[in-house]
Amino acid sequence: MLKNSVNLARKYGSKALALVALGAGSASVFAQETNPIITLLNSITLTGVAAAIAALALIIVAIALTMKGPDVAKRIIRKV
Repeated sequence: MLKNSVNLARKYGSKALALVALGAGSASVFAQETNPIITLLNSITLTGVAAAIAALALIIVAIALTMKGPDVAKRIIRKV
């Protein structure tokens, strides 16, 4: 689109129009660029952090119960 505007302006001999077309095209290109780190940091919410912490806690408790399960079963069997 930018090339077409510049070529069209050159074809009809308007240097001012060519500069305006070039300036408008380059301004729109630079306006669309964003920093990916800032985008990532803006996407983090308190709800997402809470969900991640809850999932991590659930995994840790499951692993702890899995490790203690056989010991608890042995104690129950001995008392019966």
